[in-house]
Amino acid sequence: MLQNGELSAGAIQEQLGIEQANVSQHLAILRSRQIVANRKDGNQVFYSLRNPVLLEVLEIMRRYFKANLSEAIHMLKEIKAERAPR
Repeated sequence: MLQNGELSAGAIQEQLGIEQANVSQHLAILRSRQIVANRKDGNQVFYSLRNPVLLEVLEIMRRYFKANLSEAIHMLKEIKAERAPR
């Protein structure tokens, strides 16, 4: 969600459609792990990625998991086909 720039906590909550407390908890964890940075403007808190290289890391991980998921699905289909009555 933050790949195009910073968002307010309220905008993040609205886009995710989850409780404010859950959003706050997740953002606190991301802040403590130095994944996101925050800044206050009046009564709003805005969040952004601390380092844009995270976008590259996440894309690589997404491709890795997608490849492994495809492989696992293929294997499950083979197992199902072997167990099917003939």
